[in-house]
Parts: sequence; structure tokens; C-alpha cells
Amino acid sequence: MDHLVAFTLRDVVSKGFEARCVGPDGDRYLWHRDYGLRVEARTGCTTLITDPVALPESVWFPTRLGLAELERAAESSRSP
Repeated sequence: MDHLVAFTLRDVVSKGFEARCVGPDGDRYLWHRDYGLRVEARTGCTTLITDPVALPESVWFPTRLGLAELERAAESSRSP
């Protein structure tokens, strides 16, 4: 089982790694760098998001790609 690591919206937006969350309304969100998607729970309609203000203040979880991005960033910060 993967180790779940949670982040705040601020972390996701400032670090730019790919992450996902479920908002309080049940809508699903995916954010990566400067763009994201919202999938409405009720209709299944998907909307492109270009402004992080439209994202919920919720618990965010990195995707597999996001975990790899975080790992690369940590490795490069440790390198002399």
C-alpha cells in the first residue's frame, strides 16, 4: 500500500506538483503547475481551471507523477 501524504492547497500551487482532491461538494479536482480540472460529481462535466482561486481549500494528495516530482525536487535540493 502506498504511503499517503497530504498537502494544503497552498503547497500544491506553490510547488507545482500534480495533486488531486475531492472538494466539500464532492467535485473531484486535479492540479498540475498552472492548470487543473474539475469533474462535477452531479453531472460528470469536466471543466478546465486556469486560476487556482477556483480550487477548494481541502486536503490534497499527490498523484504518482506528483510524488516523483516531489522526490526529484528533494534530491536536487540535497545535491551540492
